[in-house]
Amino acid sequence: MHGAIKKIIKHALKQLNMYNEDAADLVFKTGMAESGYKHLRQISGPALGFFQCEPATMDDVWENYVSYRAPIKVQLWELGYKEDDRMSFLSNIAVQAAFCRLQYRRDKHPLPSKDDIDAQAEYWKRVYNTMKGKGTLKHFIEANG
Repeated sequence: MHGAIKKIIKHALKQLNMYNEDAADLVFKTGMAESGYKHLRQISGPALGFFQCEPATMDDVWENYVSYRAPIKVQLWELGYKEDDRMSFLSNIAVQAAFCRLQYRRDKHPLPSKDDIDAQAEYWKRVYNTMKGKGTLKHFIEANG
């Protein structure tokens, strides 16, 4: 299954013109840390999809990043996203991966190397899980070990 997920991530990131090996690897590892590719809904919370993106985060990415970048908006629509339909997110792994990548893209710092799990864990915690999130560096590393 992980091979198929990696192909979907590559497809989504190429659709956004945001593909490189470091980005694809970080997005894949984010899914491993967030859900292990086992849960489409957070067990006790509002997050959706394998990447456990909260609706408030989705809305923020759309309103404060995508809405100012028409090409990205079109690329998300072409992947199947409809901003007024959460099911278009929940039912589409490529759209989920795209939003994960967009959350990272908004950060001003460069992505860590795919070969540096410690740096990836720190980046995930700061940018994706956030300092208020329950995730830990240890969890990210163990989920991707």
